[in-house]
Amino acid sequence: MKLTDFVVESAIITELTATEKEAVIREMLCSLKDAQKINNKDVENIIKSLMKREELGSTGIGKGVAVPHTKHDSIKKIVGSVARSTHGVDFNALDGEPVHLFFLLLSPNDSAGSHLAALERISTVIRDNDFRRFMREANGKEGIIEIIKEVDGIQV
Repeated sequence: MKLTDFVVESAIITELTATEKEAVIREMLCSLKDAQKINNKDVENIIKSLMKREELGSTGIGKGVAVPHTKHDSIKKIVGSVARSTHGVDFNALDGEPVHLFFLLLSPNDSAGSHLAALERISTVIRDNDFRRFMREANGKEGIIEIIKEVDGIQV
């Protein structure tokens, strides 16, 4: 699976306005709603599902990255977004550091295999120090899209 299989380009946020966990999740979900990938009526319920997941353990995995994710019955096809925060957000990350890069992943309830494959792909790319640095330094949405395509082996 590639990032480009599920990251919605029009939902990428180059600079979050949110400064706390639930607000980040809301802002990213609204970007997916604005891209017509989720329905307005489902936003609050998906937020509850994502926050319930956060209660189990923070998806702030360290090194300035968080991967909030959930499965939800309103989702018919895996979708995701990427967001960036220059100043960083306290996301209760495992290493205690602020989070600058967010990868939001939403999957259908019956998609265990593809949900895990998408999480594995995110996990693989974010281990790379250069990838994280390039994403943080990318010039606008086009720069972020270019980096995502490059890491997926797509000619840009």
